[in-house]
Amino acid sequence: MRRFCYIFYAMGAKYRLTTLGCKVNQYETEQVRELLESYGMTPAAKGEDADLAIVNTCAVTCSATARSRQALRRSANGPSKTGATPTIAIGCYASSDPAAIEKIPGVTQVLGHDTDTLNAIRQAVVDRFAVTPVNRAESEPSPDRNNSHDADGLVAIEGEPDALVPVGLRLRSRTEKAPPRSAETEQSPPATRQPTAKNRSTINYSIHHELPIVNPESQFSTSIREFSTRTRAFLKIQDGCDASCTYCIIPKLRTRLSWKPIEVAVREAEAMVAAGHREIVLTGIFLGAYGRETAIRKRFEPGPSPLAALVEALAKVEGLARLRLSSLEPGDLDDELVSVIACHSNCVPHFHLPLQHASDAILRRMNRQYTSDAFVDMIDRVNKALDRPAISTDIIVGFPGETEAMFEETMAMARYAKFCKIHAFPFSPRPGTAAARWPKDFVHQATVKERMNALAELEKELAQNYTSQFIGETLRVIVESTKGASDNSNSKETKLATGRCDRYFEVHFEAPNSKLGDVAQVKIDRVSSRRIHGSIA
Repeated sequence: MRRFCYIFYAMGAKYRLTTLGCKVNQYETEQVRELLESYGMTPAAKGEDADLAIVNTCAVTCSATARSRQALRRSANGPSKTGATPTIAIGCYASSDPAAIEKIPGVTQVLGHDTDTLNAIRQAVVDRFAVTPVNRAESEPSPDRNNSHDADGLVAIEGEPDALVPVGLRLRSRTEKAPPRSAETEQSPPATRQPTAKNRSTINYSIHHELPIVNPESQFSTSIREFSTRTRAFLKIQDGCDASCTYCIIPKLRTRLSWKPIEVAVREAEAMVAAGHREIVLTGIFLGAYGRETAIRKRFEPGPSPLAALVEALAKVEGLARLRLSSLEPGDLDDELVSVIACHSNCVPHFHLPLQHASDAILRRMNRQYTSDAFVDMIDRVNKALDRPAISTDIIVGFPGETEAMFEETMAMARYAKFCKIHAFPFSPRPGTAAARWPKDFVHQATVKERMNALAELEKELAQNYTSQFIGETLRVIVESTKGASDNSNSKETKLATGRCDRYFEVHFEAPNSKLGDVAQVKIDRVSSRRIHGSIA
């Protein structure tokens, strides 16, 4: 006689996820996806109604909040316009204006950053789909009933009654030991080139770098194993900001600074590589604040760079072909971090360094933590340490008080830095920020448009100049998409592949045998105004 209890399993239930905003949001959506799938839920197909929808919102600009509202309305209406899709709002807009979101028909829950989002979603799933567990079934089990699904979508498992736990792709708790790895999961893709003893860092960075955990109960307690739709995977290592740039609302929404311990980040990276990801991108709200209690640089404790220690540890993950850092502040690229990157072949020479402006007067008004001279010094040091690094940037045009002369300083800095990509944004007053309270200094929209056009023309020129210098050289490219193209002359189909090189620009090339995630050596043949063309070396 064996005791059985029935445990709810959301078999057949469909979910739909919508993500707006930054790489951190994309990572957090993947956490939600793995949680939902741990309960047996599957994604709804395009045009199919879902049983539960979750929208990860953005609030960085007014237009981002508008898009978030539209996404919530569309989600709640559902593809069939029945208005029957319960929708949960998470993310920055959910933190910014929960009262407005609660008025949207069909939104059943609003979860800001002050809540434990994953636990709240877990409870929402149980509340929506769970049934009362059946207590002890005193009967002889049949062979096909042991740990199997019954007709009602329940799962019978041996154990104590009244237990309610998710099954399927179940997420481990922090106290649960990891299961033994199979021979299949032990086989990681080989790295394309390991650093030799000659070019390894001589700095001793310990994987057990002692860092206090500011918020140990944050979502960092749940790692993910893979990204569902990308050959590259994002790895969130840091959250929160208190730097308070005068145009930015995020420090008011993600108020708590926290980070992922090095050993936890390494284990997560190993799982991502085992899942087939060849590239990992480190992401956070303020990467330079990794391992620190503040993002305000003048308050940093002296000592080794925690971010450099993390990069050093992750670069040694077996099978990781490429490690990339997402957006960094100019001051984050200190000598320690640059040294670590220079010593590992899988640490790529590509950096996104938001300049925002080159006028010291505007930088002070933005409350940025650097001067134009400091930015120039950083550019010089990076160019000296690395081979033709790709440096992309963000620039705000028309910030309150910007004169024509100030704008020309930004144009001159762009030419000096030789940015490979410029993301230009017209200033948009975000309610709740200091800069929104300076309407008397707003720049006329016609002037902003004119300056945006001038910067766009310069960006095209700089981008083509940067990529053209690699014509005739062979670069490492990770294949991100493949498609067939018919050759009208002989009706044969040629497989065309697209992938990014280490310096991040896309390369298009013929690849008869390439698959997603393959590491290819591609010779750059020509650069046009729209594409970079190459061929398998």
